[in-house]
Formats: sequence, structure tokens, C-alpha cells
Amino acid sequence: MIAKYNPQEIEKKWQQKWAEDRLYEVSEASTKPKWYALTMFPYTSGDLHIGHWYAMAPSDVHARFKRMQGYNVLHPMGFDAFGLPAENAAISHGIHPFTWTMQNTDNMRRQLKSIGAIYDWSREVVTCLPEYYKWTQWFFLKLYQAGLAYRGKAPVNWCPRCQTVLANEQVVDGFCERCGAAVSRRDLEQWFFRITKYAD
Repeated sequence: MIAKYNPQEIEKKWQQKWAEDRLYEVSEASTKPKWYALTMFPYTSGDLHIGHWYAMAPSDVHARFKRMQGYNVLHPMGFDAFGLPAENAAISHGIHPFTWTMQNTDNMRRQLKSIGAIYDWSREVVTCLPEYYKWTQWFFLKLYQAGLAYRGKAPVNWCPRCQTVLANEQVVDGFCERCGAAVSRRDLEQWFFRITKYAD
């Protein structure tokens, strides 16, 4: 028995063994009942922190529980790499958003693997890569062709300096959180979905 627990040595050894054995990869050919576990993908705007694991640990525990019950558990992981959080972080660091996003994706992947969660990394998605967003485009076209996507006008928060729409959370006391300009409300043409018709 070892005298002292060395997590960097011991955990790395077993995580490497699990990866070599493809322990958490899922096969569609399995005869076990299927279970899909999904954890919210982190934004690629910086490093992971304890709050991420606080949110991810319960789904990891539940996925392990279902696996122990005999289910074929698909527990993928991905990175939410579109949107203003990542873009704003890149701009504040003077780095091109794609470079910033991919660097953070690589680092977050390393961090997530180091915690030993049971993600099926063969199913990883990165939302800013064509391999992923081609399917959201395909889905949008299907909705459009079915008459479920349409254009219309609706009020938005508008930053005149950034020349972009802002989410409510990005307007602080009437000013843009990014540049400090006064934000106005304006009607803007945008896409909408006929959700009720889709449900019917």
C-alpha cells in the first residue's frame, strides 16, 4: 500500500487506462436499454471553474448510476462556442475570436478529462465547427420549408457603437456592457418560429 495518495500520478494512470479501453464509448449495437444523459455545454469564454463541476457532477453521478443499473449510457460532451461571451472575451484579450475559442476548447477538454467524468469523447461537438453547425442549418431549412420559420419585426436592444443587438443581460443601467454607449430600443427584422404550429 502506498504511504501517500498522489492524485496527479494515480488519477492520470487510471484515466489513461479508461481511455485506452474506451470504457465510456457507446455502441449502437448494444442490446442494453438506452439512456441519454446530457450536460449543458460550457461556453468557451475562459477556463472552467468550480461552478462548472458543481453543475456537471450531478449529471455525471446520475449517468454512472444508470450505467450501474445496466443501461447503455450515452453521455456526450461539447463546447458552446458561438455567441457574445466568447467573442467579448477574445476582444478583451486582443485575440481573434476563433483562435481564442479553439484555445479555450483545447484547455477545457484537458480540464474535463482530468476530472474523470464518464463522457463519451468520441461524440464531442464544438458548435462553431462546420461538422456541427451544418446540422443546425439543415434543421432550420427543414423548418423553413415546412412554413415554420418566418421573418418579422420585433423590438431589440441596439448598441449604436458596436452595431449589434444586445441581450437584456448585456444592458447595464441603459448602457452597453462592452463599450459603454447608450442603448436604444428599435424594431428589427428577425427570424421567428411557429412553435405552436410545430407542436400541433
